[in-house]
Amino acid sequence: MSKPTLRRKPKAVAADFCQLINSPSTWMDTLSFPMKTSSRITTALLCIIGLSGIHAQESTSKWDVEIPATITDGTRPAPLPKPEPIDFTVRSSRTIRMDVTQAPEIPGLPPVTGKINVTMQAVEDPNLPDPAPLPALPPDDPAVVARMAELAGKYRGTELVFVSATVHDRKRTLLRIHRFGEAGGHVTAWSNLNFNHFSGFYTFRVKDAIDGTLYDYGLLMGIGNEDNRRMGELARRRGGKHMTPEIPEMPDLGRGGPTFVVVEGERESPAMATLEQLHALYRTEGGRMEAAHHAREKNLAERKAYLLANPPKPKDVTIRVWRRNRAENPQEVSR
Repeated sequence: MSKPTLRRKPKAVAADFCQLINSPSTWMDTLSFPMKTSSRITTALLCIIGLSGIHAQESTSKWDVEIPATITDGTRPAPLPKPEPIDFTVRSSRTIRMDVTQAPEIPGLPPVTGKINVTMQAVEDPNLPDPAPLPALPPDDPAVVARMAELAGKYRGTELVFVSATVHDRKRTLLRIHRFGEAGGHVTAWSNLNFNHFSGFYTFRVKDAIDGTLYDYGLLMGIGNEDNRRMGELARRRGGKHMTPEIPEMPDLGRGGPTFVVVEGERESPAMATLEQLHALYRTEGGRMEAAHHAREKNLAERKAYLLANPPKPKDVTIRVWRRNRAENPQEVSR
């Protein structure tokens, strides 16, 4: 294995560490070490320059970040109103019995199994009304043109952000971030946030603190959880060994605020900006995000208990088909 090399001179690296101590995050992109080695080197450098740890402090943010919509708390939505029943005239009907197996409502529960009736019915045309057509607007309507120009000037659309998050012991998260359309602009970092709190919403809004420009981002996140203690016990029972990742030293959230340590990535890349924005978002919305997360877990546990106590049964299915009455639909006749 080749020896790791510094991209910058040691004095410059040490100066960078001193300069970044009061920033909301701590960077490691000046080093090109493998992940495990990098955390050891960072700790050594901090000891050399007389620092015992890395603390993220509140500072003037480059952005104002918020969640413009509600955060899902796991509350089941009210049932939709049932449509008015249609009076079908059945011409013929056939019913068969069959065994079915359906996926459970919640992963981890037993599948939904049982026998159901599947009924096929040929019915008379119920003469359902066609959907109302949209009103026609002339393409040169001044009001329409002006409104389209206004929207084009203010609305920038929603940019997609891809995040892979692996949460370790509900305390630290390994992040890999990529911005849609940015080739090679990914970033890998450790965070002291529990990224389970970032579920329950799909978009966040960033306001540039300098010119006030608004940007909407769609968060596409794949998330997994690792319980290293449980995995270690399981590995020992099987005579193996669980490889616990070496996580860089970071202050806990309550002591140092949202903090991250970059393992790989360019400081000026869009993905790095997203990393900072997500941590700025937690400073603003963290309380609401955490409360919604705990509510989701509570509602999920209650729903699981209910489904275990009241196993659902598959429902019967009725399929109706008919031939449209073309004599009463002149548009169909002309086709």
